[in-house]
Amino acid sequence: MSLSAGPQARRGRAEGALPGEALARIRFGTPAAGDDPREACVPLSPIDADFAELWLGQTLVSGGQDGAIAYTCDGHTLFGQLRLAADEARDIERAAERAYRELLRVTRARGYPHLLRAWNYFDGVTQGEGDAERYRRFCVGRRRAIDAPGYETSLPAATVIGSSAPGLWLCFFASRTPGAAVENPRQTSAYRYPRQYGPASPSFARAMRIGSGLLVSGTAAIVGHETRHRGDVARQAEEMLANVLALLARAEADGAPPLRASLLRVYVRQRDDAAQVASIVRTVLGADAALAVLHGEVCRDDLLTEIEGVFTPA
Repeated sequence: MSLSAGPQARRGRAEGALPGEALARIRFGTPAAGDDPREACVPLSPIDADFAELWLGQTLVSGGQDGAIAYTCDGHTLFGQLRLAADEARDIERAAERAYRELLRVTRARGYPHLLRAWNYFDGVTQGEGDAERYRRFCVGRRRAIDAPGYETSLPAATVIGSSAPGLWLCFFASRTPGAAVENPRQTSAYRYPRQYGPASPSFARAMRIGSGLLVSGTAAIVGHETRHRGDVARQAEEMLANVLALLARAEADGAPPLRASLLRVYVRQRDDAAQVASIVRTVLGADAALAVLHGEVCRDDLLTEIEGVFTPA
C-alpha cells in the first residue's frame, strides 16, 4: 500500500500519489453515516485545518461488509473499520474483546492474517481509578481476544486516543504477508510493561516495517516505562521526538534505508498547546510531511501530547 495526504481545504489528492485505487480515505471530525467502506472518519477534531489521508492500493480494490466490519482489499492489503455505539462500548473491556475477535475472524477468513496497523479511539479513556480505568479495561479485552502462545511476535503498530465522541472506533490494515516489528531501545516494549500499568500490558509494537517504509505507533514522552516531564508540554514533545528518532535509527540499523517523515498525526490534550507542539515537530522532523494536529486525550493522564507517523525513504 502507499499513501498521500494533505489539508483538504487546500488541495484534493496530494501530490506524489502513486498509481492505484484508494483502499481508504481517512478524514477527521464527526463521523457521518455512509455505506462506502473506503470512507473512514477519526472522531477527533482537527485543530489547524481540514485534513484527509488517502491510502492507496497496489491493484484494483474491492470491498464490502463482513459482520460488523466494513472492508476494502486489493489482493495484498486489507483495510477494515468497525464502529460500536455508546451503549455497546460502555463496557469497554467487552467491546474491545468483541472488536478484536471480529478483526481476527475477518482478516483470517479473507486471507489477510497479518495485522500491520491499528487505531483505537473511544471516550473516557482515562476515566476510572486504578484497574477500573477504561484504558486498562480496554487492554484486558484486547488481550483476551488476541492471546495465544507467542502473540508478542505478531503485534501491529497501534494507537489508542481518547475521543469526546461516545463509542469505540477501530480501523486497521492487514496483509497477506507480515511486516517486521521494530522496538525502541529507549523504551520498554509495551507488551512487557510491569503490573503497575494494569492487569494486561498494552499489546502493540513500537513500529512496523513494511517494505522500505515504517509505520510508527503512537509515541509519547515515555522512557523505559515511565512518563517524563510531567506538566511541561514542550519538553514532552522533545522527548517523544527523541523516541521517534531512536525508532528510525533502529529501523535503519536493521536494514531500512534512510527515512523521512511523510505523514504525521499529532495529538494534544489541550488545544492551546497545538501551535507549540507542531512547531517543535516541524523543527525536528522537517516541514515537508503532511501534518494533522488533533485534539485528543492521550492514554495516560500525565501525558500532554503524542505523535504517530508514516516514514518513507528519504
